[in-house]
Amino acid sequence: MATDTTRPVQLQVNLAGAWKTVLHFDAGNATATEQVQQGALMLYEASPAASFRIATQDRHPVVLSAMGKSTYGIWMDAKGAN
Repeated sequence: MATDTTRPVQLQVNLAGAWKTVLHFDAGNATATEQVQQGALMLYEASPAASFRIATQDRHPVVLSAMGKSTYGIWMDAKGAN
């Protein structure tokens, strides 16, 4: 991971069971964040059973935002996602 990462986070997916990390990125980079959210939305549209979340990279990740069937494919902040 780059040393200039200001807000290291991860995109995770859940099809059934445990959350799995797809990739790590810098949430401090607005362009990267938008690209990750748009990419996850395209995957969700292809497979609506999948749920996605952006979480910290901590040992016990803190969910920052989520998107899936329960949010009707719209990214919601942590308060609206839980």
